[in-house]
Amino acid sequence: MQKVDQTSAEDWQGDRGAHWLRDMDKFEFMLEPLGLALLQRAGLQPGERVVDIGCGGGWTSRKAASQVLPTGSVRGVDIAPMLVKEATSRAKGISNVAFTCADAASAAVPAAPFDRMISRLGVMFFADPGAAFTRLRSLLVDRGQLDWAVWAPPEDNPWMSGARKIAAKHIDLAPPDLSAPGPFSLSNPECLAALLTGAGFANIDVVAWTGEQSVGGQGSTPQDAADFALTALSFSDAVSDIDPEIQLAIRSELVEFYAGFYSGGQLAVPAKAWLVRASA
Repeated sequence: MQKVDQTSAEDWQGDRGAHWLRDMDKFEFMLEPLGLALLQRAGLQPGERVVDIGCGGGWTSRKAASQVLPTGSVRGVDIAPMLVKEATSRAKGISNVAFTCADAASAAVPAAPFDRMISRLGVMFFADPGAAFTRLRSLLVDRGQLDWAVWAPPEDNPWMSGARKIAAKHIDLAPPDLSAPGPFSLSNPECLAALLTGAGFANIDVVAWTGEQSVGGQGSTPQDAADFALTALSFSDAVSDIDPEIQLAIRSELVEFYAGFYSGGQLAVPAKAWLVRASA
């Protein structure tokens, strides 16, 4: 039977959220450059009220909160209770940020509507993105602005897709479905723009961000990256219960793969995302 490695919003309430919590500092180090690019482009202003969709551990929420002082505020929203708990803990002492555990596609969000909406990789997991985006539109005031970061196509992100291809050589993974909830569901900018237009957004502007990923976190080696891929990427559940010898074979190939991006004690695997801007 083919194993499916897509990720839905509901998955974040269970194993996927638990995996992110376990490896949060590694993920945050990897994604910090993209988060900084997102916030720089957003250009949040003092006094603005911001909602952060799919806030995870709250890194973007905390950064945004510092930018909207002294009178602005940030509300982080995530479907994963364990991540909201961690975000709340990490934001202790920051008076203008708060967190809500909710499905932003359907639930009420306290303090809505907001002036601004941000999301770093938090909007690709909705089962019905058209309906979800319409709901997200209702969280913004008229002419409010969203700024999102979403992954570009898999071929532009070998740090993830290259590792998946190696796993798929050894186990029967279902072909990736880019229309299903998952990290690449919004990787086609034309389709993304059409979804936003249908949801009531205008002035849609999508630009590319390119960077590098230190897979496995700060100071990661090819061995660290291989271990991280086997336990933290989207296909990790599919390989967790296979024969240990096959796992070792996959790991060996992953080490060799990531070694091709390792130089001078630094692991730098190419990555690409879209920075998306639109107005309500």
